[in-house]
Amino acid sequence: MLPIIAGIEGTELSEQEQYLFTRLQPAGYILFSRNIEDVEQTRELTDRLRHLTSSPDEPIIAIDQEGGRVVRTAKIGVSLPSAAALAATRSEHIITQAAHYTARGLHALGVNTVLAPVLDYGSRRENALGGRCWGSESQQVISYAGVWNRVMHRQGIMTCAKHFPGMGEALNDPHFSLPRIPGTRIDLLAENGASTPFHALMSELPAMMVAHVVVQELDALRPASLSDAVVKDFLRTQLAYEGVVFTDDLCMGAITQKYSPAQAAASALSAGCDAPLICHQTTLHIEEAATIINELPQVLLHDVELRLERFRTHIPRPLPTPRFIEWNMYVDDVHAFCEKVPEPEEDVPSSPVQHY
Repeated sequence: MLPIIAGIEGTELSEQEQYLFTRLQPAGYILFSRNIEDVEQTRELTDRLRHLTSSPDEPIIAIDQEGGRVVRTAKIGVSLPSAAALAATRSEHIITQAAHYTARGLHALGVNTVLAPVLDYGSRRENALGGRCWGSESQQVISYAGVWNRVMHRQGIMTCAKHFPGMGEALNDPHFSLPRIPGTRIDLLAENGASTPFHALMSELPAMMVAHVVVQELDALRPASLSDAVVKDFLRTQLAYEGVVFTDDLCMGAITQKYSPAQAAASALSAGCDAPLICHQTTLHIEEAATIINELPQVLLHDVELRLERFRTHIPRPLPTPRFIEWNMYVDDVHAFCEKVPEPEEDVPSSPVQHY
């Protein structure tokens, strides 16, 4: 198994992708809007990815499906409310319904892992977070995101909280350049510290995603996603987190200004991550990544494999593909639900995250 989460270029696998994925056996895959044309085509794609996997465990098939401006299924009629809109209702019942609808849609598509909830604090800065957060205070985020997260688990969908150690204070968007945030470990874990929601919900989170931000007081040179000080020392050792650690996309400007995706993947694994994401033009990078990763210490790769296998054993087998009428009824239900939860009128800075 290659500890990489791989992006796919189109609505079906190319011959090169089939060859590389069969030979290299990525731990999982991530879908974007470019991969989703209709429910039948998407399910054929995810079924094909499962068929390529030689392990008896299910591969990770992930998606960014937060709601609001970060959904990948708008083209097929599924756009659920954002975290900000759901939090504004102050209703755990409505949040529960939103999670239920999200899970139903993902099961239909053959997706088993959602890269959410976002546990950052709400921000008006141009850091890609606008509208994606459950609140601006720790208790709001912990309460509302916790409800959503627990429902997803009950519905059989794995979750991955993001973006550790918290990037609400970042002044710029990591899709373009590398942000910096302040904070010692004590600051990050204070009552409204950036890492407090992650720490509070840690026992309920099978996976976390590490941000591409520099935390000045922990590691002034490397982004958190590639930093031993953040992942090994802070998250793994001090906070004793034993789940799977994803990176954010290694094709983002915050990384590619200094590293190739393949180099960054190996650095992330060395720092304590388990599942580096190479989301775009994967076929250009994955063989180089495999070569560099295979040179890492075997004891490190053994620990990574154990954590990934533990995660994958909890992924249930996919549910049957829904019939045409079942899917249309589901889409109608989602539309009716969304009418009850209006999006806040905010001037949110645009980001590539909403267009993938």
